[in-house]
Amino acid sequence: MAASTRSVLGRSNAERPDGEYALVAGLYVASFVAPALVLALSQAVADAAILYIGLIIAVTGVTAIAGWVVWWTPGLAVTLGRHDAVWLLVVLPFSWFGGVFGATAIGVEPPNIAAPLGVLGTAGGMLLGIILVAMSRTRHANAALEEAVELTEWEARWPRRWRRIAGGVSVVAFTVSTLGILAAFVFNSEWGWRLYYLLFVGVVLMNVLNPRTFRVTDTGLVVEHPLQRQFRPWAAYTSFEWSDDTLVIRSAAWWRPSHRCDRDDIVDVDAVRSGLNETPLGGQ
Repeated sequence: MAASTRSVLGRSNAERPDGEYALVAGLYVASFVAPALVLALSQAVADAAILYIGLIIAVTGVTAIAGWVVWWTPGLAVTLGRHDAVWLLVVLPFSWFGGVFGATAIGVEPPNIAAPLGVLGTAGGMLLGIILVAMSRTRHANAALEEAVELTEWEARWPRRWRRIAGGVSVVAFTVSTLGILAAFVFNSEWGWRLYYLLFVGVVLMNVLNPRTFRVTDTGLVVEHPLQRQFRPWAAYTSFEWSDDTLVIRSAAWWRPSHRCDRDDIVDVDAVRSGLNETPLGGQ
């Protein structure tokens, strides 16, 4: 079953990020900076049309500058994709939420435009952060797999119990966030905007319902989602375990979740077992 697994992009650690990656990274930076620039402009200009035009100009300018810097930074995408801390790209946009609504909580009245800019900065930054994390991990995986040998692969979802819990919480999160948006627009409720952020919880948990493709190589484990490929060396795992309904590949780090697969989804259990036994985990 051995086969050579080579990088789709064929990019090394020393090469500059591609244009697509630079564009997304530039937009991510703009999601932070552009709303702040418009907020500062609103202190001198009250006209909504001018502020809207200012936002477009700010997004365009910041995206161009930040994207150019990223494009000229060798190995940035691969380096970010290698580290778990890359998830900070998704968390950082919530500083807008904390800033705007935190100011309200302590009695400081921000400008009226601060709330929609805060929502724009948080929502846009989180979405772009998720995309940037996926792109970084994929490019790291492509670089790490250039000379790897594939031993086996399978496709599986999370175990049924996990899918039920994630699906139920997602439905609740989507429902409450929708009601929050309606309350914000219809009743001008501040709590409505805060409930809106539960939407992101639902989006993240919905990912548990999707199947993943696992590829066992001689150097590490590859996990592929519809829009992301992630690679970790075998040192990142401690063992694998089979039960009547689940395959678990345990992570070595306490903060990193183990991979759990619904055994009923695995077409050839014997081939998967054989491939895992050929890895360093098979001798433990």
